[in-house]
Parts: sequence; C-alpha cells; structure tokens
Amino acid sequence: MRSIGTDTFAMSNPALTSILLWQFAVSYQQIKGSGPPLSLLYIVLPIVMSRRIIGTFRGTNVRTGFLTWLMRTPELTLRLPARVDTTRDLTADAVRFGIAYGLFTVSRDGSLRANANAISRGIPRQHGIDERAQMLRVANHLGRWTSVLPEATVFYSIGMTP
Repeated sequence: MRSIGTDTFAMSNPALTSILLWQFAVSYQQIKGSGPPLSLLYIVLPIVMSRRIIGTFRGTNVRTGFLTWLMRTPELTLRLPARVDTTRDLTADAVRFGIAYGLFTVSRDGSLRANANAISRGIPRQHGIDERAQMLRVANHLGRWTSVLPEATVFYSIGMTP
C-alpha cells in the first residue's frame, strides 16, 4: 500500500476535490447557461491546488479574465500541461465522487451540469482566509473566466490541445 502524508491526503480527497470542481461548474453555468465540457475540468485542480499558482490570483477579480491572468504569469504555461497530466486521476476520482453524491451529472453532450443546490453556501466568516476558501475563490474565477471563451482557446493558451 502506498503511503502519503496527512496533508497530501487531506488536500486530495475526493470530497474536497469534487467540491472544487462543483464550484467551477456552478460559476461556469451562471455565465454560460450550460455546464462546462468535461475536458475543461482537467485544468481546474492543477491550478486550484497549487499554492504557487494560487498566489498569482492576488489582485484578480471576476472581471480580470483568463487570458489577462495568463499574460500576467506566462511562465505557468510551461508547467501547466505536465500538472494537468499528473492530476488526471485525481480529477477523474473527483468527478466520479461528485456524480455519486449528486453534486453534478453528465449531460448527453458531454458537459457537466452542476446541481446548484447540492452544497450550502452559508460559510461562517473567520479571521483571514484559509486555504480552502482561496481554492474555492480561484475555482469560481476559473469557471467565470473560461465560460466566455471557446474551449479550444483555453487549452491552446496553456499550451495544450483539447
């Protein structure tokens, strides 16, 4: 049996990762009116779960936009394709968990439809922002930002093909 550290397990468990994908999908749906293509889900976790990448979101808001964010940090495109590949199984596990627990469903067209009422948004405020809240904020931004771009543009801009 493979042994992993407690922090790694806590940050990569399917419950947390599926909630991050759910937040991405809900935000995407709010703008687009339909869910994101399944392929777009694979860029979310490598971005959202990296402390280094999370830091590049300081000073951004929902109006910043995906391409503007990438132009500010072009070095991300060098490592992001490898990170997407590394987290492929983690994303697949999160999707399966989310489907099993009713967070989302897969539509006939291959998009992910989030159940907007699956998770309560009433989170008590604490002093400061913890890591999970930052990840949810970034997932929200990514969902909104990518919803206004063609899927191919998102992938090509990070050095990948859809």
